[in-house]
Amino acid sequence: MKKFSCVALALTFVLVSIHPVSAQVQGQWTSSGGMQTGRELNAQVRVAGGKVLSIGGVDNSGNILSSAEVYNQTSGKWALTGSMAEPRESFPAVVLTDGKVLVSGGVSTGNVVLSAAELYDPTTGAWSSAGSLSVARTGHTATLLPGGKVLVTGGCAELTCSPATAVSELYDPTSNRWSTTGSLNTGRYSHTAVLLKTGKVLAVGGSPGLSSCELYNPTAGTWSIAANTNAGRYLNTTTVLSDGKVLVAGGANGRFPVNSAEIYEPTANAWTLTGKMASGRYAHTAALLPDSTVVVAGGIGQSISCGKDCTGYIPFSKVEIYNEATGTFSATAPLSQALAYHSMTLLTTGRALENGGIGTTAICCVVESTASFYTPLTLSFSASSLNFGFLQMGLTSATQTVTVTNVSKHSVKFNSITHSGDFFQSNTCPEPATLNESESCTITVSFSPTAVGLRNGAVTLKDNSPGSPQQTIALSGTGGAGALVFTTTSLNLGSVVPGSSITQSATLINDDSVSVNITGVNITPSGSTFTSTNNCPGTLNPQQTCVFQITFTPPDSGSFSATLTVTDSGTGAPATLSLSGTGTD
Repeated sequence: MKKFSCVALALTFVLVSIHPVSAQVQGQWTSSGGMQTGRELNAQVRVAGGKVLSIGGVDNSGNILSSAEVYNQTSGKWALTGSMAEPRESFPAVVLTDGKVLVSGGVSTGNVVLSAAELYDPTTGAWSSAGSLSVARTGHTATLLPGGKVLVTGGCAELTCSPATAVSELYDPTSNRWSTTGSLNTGRYSHTAVLLKTGKVLAVGGSPGLSSCELYNPTAGTWSIAANTNAGRYLNTTTVLSDGKVLVAGGANGRFPVNSAEIYEPTANAWTLTGKMASGRYAHTAALLPDSTVVVAGGIGQSISCGKDCTGYIPFSKVEIYNEATGTFSATAPLSQALAYHSMTLLTTGRALENGGIGTTAICCVVESTASFYTPLTLSFSASSLNFGFLQMGLTSATQTVTVTNVSKHSVKFNSITHSGDFFQSNTCPEPATLNESESCTITVSFSPTAVGLRNGAVTLKDNSPGSPQQTIALSGTGGAGALVFTTTSLNLGSVVPGSSITQSATLINDDSVSVNITGVNITPSGSTFTSTNNCPGTLNPQQTCVFQITFTPPDSGSFSATLTVTDSGTGAPATLSLSGTGTD
């Protein structure tokens, strides 16, 4: 069942009731391999081997999918795996302690709300039955409990969702059976539920914008009232932070995107408002990064006019990073396209993979098959490249310096810092020690060309940055033959009757940034066939020129050649000019 349309700007209160109108670089999104099938309203989890399993959902033609596919972070490619027995969308998936994946409920073909559950075995790629819920449901949550059972709660038994169910159930992987447990105090759907470090489960909000929350005690099998959030919300993200607190961000209240965020303290059972996002959003994604910050991506939040006294909202590409230490959100690189109802999974490399979801086109809406990953920003460089310009071979340039700052929330350990090409570096970065949070070090680079022409190189840093353990500073410069060069490389004086002469001129320039002394002028082979005079001073200043007059006097018929060489006080190669002419009777 397709839950969005181009006219669905005003939210309708059914399940998922607010669909819209329808180089690796740190701190950036990098395109990865596209999915086999575009899908939204799917479920997605990380399985054994660091792979990502994407299941079911709805494709761009409105078909509800039974297919599943696996992302390999090493190859960056998606591959189809076994299909479920039942097509389904708007359902949860959870990884069990034995590595298998449990899916339950959802909406199937013909708008049927399912009670059936299935198990996926990553080893075989096959699905098997996992029994049935006592209450068919969609828009519910599934949470793995410390003892290995799975708690399923809330949702809608029918698409009208009147009312949402309060029934909660437990799945026992050992017996492959379901049993009921204590019911919620308030039926809810499109809510979130997370396992706290206390072992309890926190259920938050729900449609159409509940502020009520509840706590489930697995030992007693009962729900109790928890503190209310400061703002009612649903289709928000709920993230357990490294210290055990919980961040709730965004969501919708009624039909309006929410930009507020709040922190739950389990010990005090209290919610506290924290910094707001720059943009309200719902149907977005969030992931806890290795440095304990949270990346919040995409969602529905861009307002559009849909007529008189009407405002609707469509997906956007904005991304923000939450820093618990400062209690603030800050903008980071946007997604490559506007997305909502997409998936995000933290990879074992420390990158965050986003894929699928609903995007927008000039006409309306499209279910996407694109995927990309976010590489957390760990190190900030004052310059990502250095250019040393033109420099005479054999000379060494003035140094240039790059400042490296640890902008993450963890220390960075440098394993090595190396240089390549005609470049040399020294640094103050601790190696193999660590660069702590907010600390900086410097890398000082010089250039000494060994050949004429463009010279490229790099400074390469290898460290423990999550998702990006290698960074490079691109280096370039141009090697010159010497301070003194002729403006032409050869001079042909043409045909001359033996015994007669012809004279032509050639210009010499000091193409360096310092003055040089002319120390010698000679023509080889020596003799009277080619001779020269010049108006050059003893010292040529930078970019100063002088002129040589070269005379050709052939002694007899035939071809003649020689080389004019001018030496200087610099350390580079001398200036040379190839001479030629023909004696003709």
